[in-house]
Amino acid sequence: MKRSTFKILFYINRNKQKRNGQCPILGRITIDGANTQFSIKEDTLPELWSVEKGCSIGKSKDCKELNLKLEKYRQDLKYHYNKQVEDNAYVTAESLKNALLGIGAHEVMLLKEFEAHNKEFFQSIGITKVKSTWKSYNTAYNTLRDFIRYKYDMDDIAFNELNYTFIEEFDFYMRVTLGYKANTRHTRIRMLKYIVMRAIKKEVIRNNPFAGYHVKSSEGERRWLSKEELDLIMQTPIRRIAVNYVRNLFVFAAFTGLAFIDLQTLKWSEIFTGKRGMRWIRKKRSKTGTECIIPLLDIPLQIIKYYKGSGKDGRVFDIGSYSLVLLYMQELRELLNMKALCFHQGRHTYATTVCLSNGVPIETLCTMMGHRNIATTQIYSKITKNKVDEDMQVLEKTIDKKYSLPKQMQNIPYSDNNNQMQAK
Repeated sequence: MKRSTFKILFYINRNKQKRNGQCPILGRITIDGANTQFSIKEDTLPELWSVEKGCSIGKSKDCKELNLKLEKYRQDLKYHYNKQVEDNAYVTAESLKNALLGIGAHEVMLLKEFEAHNKEFFQSIGITKVKSTWKSYNTAYNTLRDFIRYKYDMDDIAFNELNYTFIEEFDFYMRVTLGYKANTRHTRIRMLKYIVMRAIKKEVIRNNPFAGYHVKSSEGERRWLSKEELDLIMQTPIRRIAVNYVRNLFVFAAFTGLAFIDLQTLKWSEIFTGKRGMRWIRKKRSKTGTECIIPLLDIPLQIIKYYKGSGKDGRVFDIGSYSLVLLYMQELRELLNMKALCFHQGRHTYATTVCLSNGVPIETLCTMMGHRNIATTQIYSKITKNKVDEDMQVLEKTIDKKYSLPKQMQNIPYSDNNNQMQAK
């Protein structure tokens, strides 16, 4: 196809000067000699307009904003022109104007839909959603918006413009330009793909442009405490009341697998007695909304009995902010002379040291941990296998040279020994 001659011109209509002296600003699109006009719904004084430059020469804030708007029109027109040439191999001044003004077009924009999702999500906080996840979606939105501006010099992009290359370039942008690690990229892309699937369900688009694209997330290090470390935490006398309280909360987490937010919001109404008299926790996890069903062993039972009546509004415990708890955890770590100690290690310790290492089936653990997918629980199974390997290495060093075979077995090769057996 022969490339069309394409021109954009902005000018003022001096024949329709208003009472305040201002004239309306019009745009003219010319393609192969044919042209069409459109209004940008802005006015300016004739003395502030440059005919040669096709923009305002004023120094005020309004004049600068007007020039930004004109530049935006130019960029949008160039975008629609290139798109029509690529898609249809044919473009006219009228079709370009219609695309610019949205006439006959019903394109749904990615960021606009993403923003609408985040607003709906915010309204569900405290009901079916949690604020931390809403913040993650907002962060993902901001990263995606910056990428679209960086890569395409646009404020938004239509769903029907998305393709496999888009998500590859988005991943590359986060990995190289921003230096994000695999887990961060995985989260951002997972949320983008969710918005796309949402659009498919709303019949905004028919096909998934990102089908088959996967970014691997690293499993990360799930640090658990050994039985000896857990005993050290439980049995060390602590005089400071606040640190002792946080220590006991950590121990409770290590014997129930509750994350901090779930422990903080745990209510007496979520604790019940089973048919055989055993006490249980039945609670929906704040992070995922999935239900976890946890048996209360003797140690956590002793802790809730000791602190009974301390919680407010039906809660089992009176727990302050996470930042305050972190300070006391740091103090506890220094007191015990431990290399690392964070509250979430309690949950990992429950899965590994308390449950899997004592023969609890992984399917049962999945229910108690409130995992939506058993694959998440299997990560702890891998950790436990690594722990077995580590223990075996320690055992090998411990028994080295303590046991020995008869000397004749040490000196005779297996092949010779086998020949002797056959001769007999």
